[in-house]
Amino acid sequence: MAGLQKILLVEDNQQIVDLYSTVLKKENYDLDIATTVDQALEKAKSFNPDIVLLDIMLPGGRSGLEALMILRTDPNYGCTDKYILMITNLGINDELEKAWKEYADGYIVKAEIVPHDLLKIIDSLNSDKNSQ
Repeated sequence: MAGLQKILLVEDNQQIVDLYSTVLKKENYDLDIATTVDQALEKAKSFNPDIVLLDIMLPGGRSGLEALMILRTDPNYGCTDKYILMITNLGINDELEKAWKEYADGYIVKAEIVPHDLLKIIDSLNSDKNSQ
């Protein structure tokens, strides 16, 4: 498989982790998982993902929005030019909309997506990368 192969999933809901992991690994993506912002930042440095799927509501006192800002603006984490997609079950409020429009490459509403759709989204990122 060519293109964007390494995905960092930042999600604390074990059912979502299991579902996305099964689908992504079946398609031979190299996947790493973090459940907190601190883990996400650490793994971003060591794993060097092509795509970050980043939940907004995370345990540990820091939100995915904080992680988004850090990953997008701090070159020490290697994600300033990588794809970052927010994943959420929250409605889109003004703060979230501003953050994802300014710093993220899009968002996915977990309750509205099936695994096949997730693969389509990743395929579209691969297509976008190949057309550049």
